[in-house]
Amino acid sequence: MQLADSDIDLFYHLYYSILIYVNQKFGLFAGCCGSEEMSELTPLQVNELRQQLYTHPYLFDLFAEENPLKIAPDLLQIVSSWHNFISGRFYIYSYHQNYAVLIADRPPSKAYGVLALDCPFPELVGSVLPVMVETVLLPFKNKIIYDGTLQPYPFYLGLSIKGSLSETYHHAVEKFGIIASLTEVAAAEPPPAPQPDHQLSPLSHGELLKFYLQSEENRKTYEIQIQELVQKSVDLKVIYYQEMGRLYAEIYQARWREIGIKKGWIALFEEMPIASGGTKAEVEGILKKIIPADRRKFVYIFRLKPGDR
Repeated sequence: MQLADSDIDLFYHLYYSILIYVNQKFGLFAGCCGSEEMSELTPLQVNELRQQLYTHPYLFDLFAEENPLKIAPDLLQIVSSWHNFISGRFYIYSYHQNYAVLIADRPPSKAYGVLALDCPFPELVGSVLPVMVETVLLPFKNKIIYDGTLQPYPFYLGLSIKGSLSETYHHAVEKFGIIASLTEVAAAEPPPAPQPDHQLSPLSHGELLKFYLQSEENRKTYEIQIQELVQKSVDLKVIYYQEMGRLYAEIYQARWREIGIKKGWIALFEEMPIASGGTKAEVEGILKKIIPADRRKFVYIFRLKPGDR
């Protein structure tokens, strides 16, 4: 019922790496910038970092995109897959040879085959089942694990609850089987869109906005969130127009090359080309004549070079 020792070490290395990243983004604990400092944090402090991570799940993708610790691509895929986490209350229903069965305490109830980490489940919660626990389930190499923090509820489950849970288990297995990988679950039930949080710093809002804008699929999925963020501040509006200008520049470059425009400077206002010239200074001079001063910051200026693709 446990993950292999080498995979346990790998999990903690990756998990602590992203918690360090979370701390750097939110600045919760000064001086915590490595695994050695992480090991000195109290369980309550680690839990605070966990809560920030699961409250802002876009951080999984940002970590994979920025890769601040230069982690190998195959390992980054593991971290990125964690945005498919499932958190909440579960009943540890039974122990099997290959995993423990955890039943989600919310409809539609599903049964998950979960592997323990360095401590077997019977040592964590005892051999008398079922037991209610609070934890977070994560995908890991086509298996399901928990994130290292598992909080049992210290109360006895009566016979009526056990009977109802047995019925729930059989219905769950009949409908979904015992789910031993979160990959299929993620494909069928994509995670909810990350929501902006009023407690985030402006930098974090900016990173969130860039995440929403980074692909056409994201822009469609998070259209409402983008509009809400852009209205929060001028700085976020600048990020929006600069990012959209950059995206449209990439689209236009191939077409411009086809018609013979191979070098120069071009200014875009979102998707609209509004000025061009042989030098950046020339384009900026044109903008001063045609664009109000308070809106020039929204204009994306870029250089089209012969070697661009």
